[in-house]
Amino acid sequence: MPRVRVNGVHLCYEAAGSGRPVILVHAYPVGRTMWGPQVAYLRQRYRVIAYDCRGFGESDAPPAPEEYSQPHSVEDLRGLLRGLGIQRAAVVGLSMGGNIALHFALSDPAHVAGVVICDTGAGSDDPVQFRAVTDGWARAAETGGVEAFAAAILGHPVWAGYAARGPAEAAAMRAMITAHPPHGVAHTARGTLGKRPPIFALEERLRTLAVPSLIVVGERDLPCIAPSKFMADRIPDALLHVMEGCGHFNNLEHPAEFNRILEAFFRKIGWEG
Repeated sequence: MPRVRVNGVHLCYEAAGSGRPVILVHAYPVGRTMWGPQVAYLRQRYRVIAYDCRGFGESDAPPAPEEYSQPHSVEDLRGLLRGLGIQRAAVVGLSMGGNIALHFALSDPAHVAGVVICDTGAGSDDPVQFRAVTDGWARAAETGGVEAFAAAILGHPVWAGYAARGPAEAAAMRAMITAHPPHGVAHTARGTLGKRPPIFALEERLRTLAVPSLIVVGERDLPCIAPSKFMADRIPDALLHVMEGCGHFNNLEHPAEFNRILEAFFRKIGWEG
């Protein structure tokens, strides 16, 4: 896979198709491969780019904890667009990726044609408790390696919900979780997830977001429903789509429906090839 040097690290990315660019930002801790159904579909009409965030997959994983934070993640996304010569893109993110996409749009709206924020905001209701959870994930990775980390995180309802759909889904989720270096997922848990601002603290900034926005959430993704509605109520003219029968990973649970939702939004904002 090609790599681009961004902010002192090499980010691995997958590019497919041609046309107007669409950037896909992955969830924690699964990497760019979670977007397989979207890359296969969107490549027919768009230039689709899915990348591994720092610490994940085939991207560099700096050893120092201070190299991981939400500002680092946002700057990496900005640098990725610059490195690929992209002036403006539609940006789609899920969970951790949704937070990155949102903060990128808040900080650099001129380079965002539209933003899709999916299943984002877990932990916003109780940031202190959420930091304790993410610290537990970090300790599991540091003390027991990636297998212990996978066992710990697969016990959380967000990931267990998708894995419970069947043996194939459970195997796929486990493979996606174990594809990363232990220190990468540990430092991201503490430095990026545990220290990011809760969605409910962003009210004033959300009201100023001048980027076409779509909020997508699964009806069974209980930790993300209130933050999703909060964003939709405060971002000017934002659209909210609640996907029935879905949990956290709605792009994998109902990929055809998810793809249609994306495509309809891109048409609405005039982002067509």
